[in-house]
Amino acid sequence: MTIDFCCDLHMHSNYSDGTDTIENLVKSAIEKGLTTISITDHMPLPFNPWYSVSMDELQSYRDEIDRMQTLYGDKLTILKGLEIEYMPQISDWIESIVDMGWDYLIASVHCFLIDNSHYMVNENEKQFNKTLDKVFKGDIRAFCSQYYHFVQQAVSTGWCHSVGHLDVIKKYNYSNQYFDEQSLWYQKLIEETLDVIKACKLKMEMNTAGFIHPVGKAYPSPWIIKAAIKKGIPIVLGSDSHSPKTLGQYFAQARDLLS
Repeated sequence: MTIDFCCDLHMHSNYSDGTDTIENLVKSAIEKGLTTISITDHMPLPFNPWYSVSMDELQSYRDEIDRMQTLYGDKLTILKGLEIEYMPQISDWIESIVDMGWDYLIASVHCFLIDNSHYMVNENEKQFNKTLDKVFKGDIRAFCSQYYHFVQQAVSTGWCHSVGHLDVIKKYNYSNQYFDEQSLWYQKLIEETLDVIKACKLKMEMNTAGFIHPVGKAYPSPWIIKAAIKKGIPIVLGSDSHSPKTLGQYFAQARDLLS
C-alpha cells in the first residue's frame, strides 16, 4: 500500500477554528515541500458553534480556495474541502452542503445533539466528562458504542472521501483511565467500523494531531491502522493543523510507525 507523505488532507483556517488565513496555509505547505493539501474547515452548523464556518461565509470560503488554486495551483494541488460534522438529526442540512460540490470531505463525529443540546466528544476533558455523565450516566461502553455507530452512519451516507481521527474518543484516555482499548467489546466496535469503511470504499485518515493531545498518540492507534491495512483500507495523512506552522506535523513519526 502506497502512502503519500507529501499530502496533508486535514487543516483548518480562520474561517473556522484555525488561527490564520487560507493563503498562509497554502504558502506554508509550499515551503514545507507538500505537494497536495485539502483545506477542510468545519462545516457550517444550524446552531452556529464557535468552531465552524458561518453559513454566511461559506461561499466566500469556497471562492477563496478557488483564488488560491488560481494563484498557487502550479506549485501545489489544493483541494476544496470540509470536515463534515455528522449528526443524524441534521442529515438534510448536511446533504444540502455536500451537494454544493467539493473535492474532499472528511467524515467526523465531534458531538452528539440531544434534545437540542450540544454534547462534545473531544473539545476538552470537562466537556467529555459532561457528555459521559449527563448523556450516558457514566457508562463509557455506551458512550463508545454510540460514537462508533455514528461514525458508521457517517461513512454509510456516501458523502465523504475519508474518515477523520477515527478513535478521537480516546483523546483523554491516557493511562486507560476511561477504557481499555484491548477490551473485546471495544475491539469489536473497531472491527465493525473498519468493515463499514471498507464496504463503503472510504479512506482512513492517520491524524497526527493526536501526538500533541493528552493521549500522546496518533489517531487511530497502531493496532487499528494495522487492521485497516490488512483489510485493504487506504491510509491518508492529516495533520489537523490549525496554524500554518503545524502543517505536516509529525509526518516523520507517522512514517516510522507505518513502516
